[in-house]
Amino acid sequence: MNLTREIDLYCERISPEFLAEPLNALSNIGFFVAALLLLRQAGRRGWDFRMLAALLALIGVCSLCFHTFAMEWAAIADVLAIALFIWFYLQRFLVRVAGLNDFSAVAFVMSYALTSRLVEKAFPAGALNGSVTYVPALVTLFAITAWVTATNGRFAFPFAIASALFVVSLALRTVDHAACGVFPIGTHFLWHLLNSGVLFALGAGLAAFAHRQRRRSRSVRY
Repeated sequence: MNLTREIDLYCERISPEFLAEPLNALSNIGFFVAALLLLRQAGRRGWDFRMLAALLALIGVCSLCFHTFAMEWAAIADVLAIALFIWFYLQRFLVRVAGLNDFSAVAFVMSYALTSRLVEKAFPAGALNGSVTYVPALVTLFAITAWVTATNGRFAFPFAIASALFVVSLALRTVDHAACGVFPIGTHFLWHLLNSGVLFALGAGLAAFAHRQRRRSRSVRY
């Protein structure tokens, strides 16, 4: 593996220069804004919300590196940051909302990670412009939204919003290359902006459950 290999995947990049993808780079500000908003909303709801905000900011940093340096090492960092957020969020959701213990939740996340890898390997490299990597995340998000809707309907709105936004953002990521001829700057920057909303909505949904748990613990105490 050549970590300094240059990568050219998006419509906007037409040269190897550092700022050859200005919109793809600048649109990562959405992740930093989402991280700050989540940190503010989380308040004292727990250390895991601070970790989620940190991972959200890490996604912004790694994606910014990828769309500026555009090298193999930056691509790996970008993918890993997203994976870390997904794994950590899923584990905390299973503990806070589904009521699993930490060990069971970790085992579930490991199964998810393995399944995701098998799905990715089942398709040709670059299938759907690389978006096939996120199909397991989309299916899992649909399952989470359906489960919350069925069991705690009043908390379902942010998860439904996240699901809808993710469908649109994944579609835009998928058609980026196909759109080059009619939209030279591509659609990948919209993937960043919409996913900022997806990840914030997921954090907000989890925060709502955490707020309910705090209120219940107070009512029991008093």
